[in-house]
Amino acid sequence: MEFEVHDIAPDLAQVVLSGRLDAVGAEVLDLPFTAQIGHIGKNVIVDLSAVPFVGSLGIRVLISGARVLQRSGHRMAIYGVVPAVAEVFDIVALEDLIPLAPDMAAARGIVGG
Repeated sequence: MEFEVHDIAPDLAQVVLSGRLDAVGAEVLDLPFTAQIGHIGKNVIVDLSAVPFVGSLGIRVLISGARVLQRSGHRMAIYGVVPAVAEVFDIVALEDLIPLAPDMAAARGIVGG
């Protein structure tokens, strides 16, 4: 599991994740991801288009990141979700906690960037 952070506007950053967000991927991602977005000081949109699988620990990482942002007055939206991952997100009602968008433009609209 890898991630890259890109500043795309003065008040917005994009995080691009790639790889499987399974137990191993979640362990690798958890602390660096949460720490990085916690220090960004911006709203964040997360691109999951290169993530073919998300397990329960991966969902926890995403929720933790969203909560860190929320505590600092910022928002997170997720976009680019592949169908298999979208099905999992639907089952666990992730959208009740983190907005999901079909594309980058819609995600930017959700968080205001």
